[in-house]
Amino acid sequence: MRGTTAPRVRPAARRVAVVLIGLLVWLAPTAAPAGAVGREAVAVRAPDAVNVSGSSAAGVVTSSSGCPSGPLDTTRRLTGGTALSPGVFSSLASQLSVDLPFRVGGTQAALPGGEGRVALTNARGTLTLALTAGDCTTPTLSYDGTKVSGSGTWTVVPDATPANAYRGATGGGSFTVTSDVTPGTGKLWTMNLTGNVTLLQPQVAVTQRAFWGGIGNYFTRTLSVEYRIRNTGPGDAFGVKLVDALPTGSGITRLGPVPQTVGAIPAGGSAPVVVRYRVCPVTVIGCRFTANTQTFLTDALDANGHTQTVPVVVGVPITPFP
Repeated sequence: MRGTTAPRVRPAARRVAVVLIGLLVWLAPTAAPAGAVGREAVAVRAPDAVNVSGSSAAGVVTSSSGCPSGPLDTTRRLTGGTALSPGVFSSLASQLSVDLPFRVGGTQAALPGGEGRVALTNARGTLTLALTAGDCTTPTLSYDGTKVSGSGTWTVVPDATPANAYRGATGGGSFTVTSDVTPGTGKLWTMNLTGNVTLLQPQVAVTQRAFWGGIGNYFTRTLSVEYRIRNTGPGDAFGVKLVDALPTGSGITRLGPVPQTVGAIPAGGSAPVVVRYRVCPVTVIGCRFTANTQTFLTDALDANGHTQTVPVVVGVPITPFP
């Protein structure tokens, strides 16, 4: 009588056996948690330079009473606005608006007490400046009966509006102005602003979630890692890019894609980016690696551009199932 022959173990069965072994080994604390966080230390950023010039021939001037005493007995209030090309105030097309209540009299004029206002506005928000040039008793601007000209100083008007990317800004500088202040419409004016503004800055932290995305990727060892780029700083981030997420050590190959454009991330927000890797064989249990994520970002004025490197530990899932 012929003996019974054990059935041949098929390759698929062997793979299942490996998976079952992996499930048992999974109980050991060898892999990094999926939500592991990498964070770079907060760096102090330089103030942003402001160098804005604008002019218009469509200003509106109204007249009213001036200072309670002294030679500046008339107020000539100029209002108007002009478009700013991209690159003048941030990378966006913007608007410069003026509201300047000049006190005039004789051959002198003034903008007392920060009453003058300039607003720099784009799709991200508004930066408002208070302008001062002399006062009712010591005017520092010139007036020839038609035109006001001269210089003064400006400071940022505090703003805490959450949706305004320029909230919390501080700073100051100087300005020069020339304007026709005869009452009426179609008045020509020119404004130049220089100085520095300190904005709330963004800050990067990174979490990760590793997954196979299918049984085929499991056996070809093509691992996908979703990096969630988090903005933990007080300022909004713009121009965000994942420059790279290069693994350290041997046996892991970054497939990409990198770099990847992310866009804007508001303070407290996050955005996902997926990068693929070729990782250790099925038979290797407890595989993990560290990826040095490199994220480029700027602040709301598209200044202070820098790359933050955050190391993130990635645990390779043992099974092909989520």
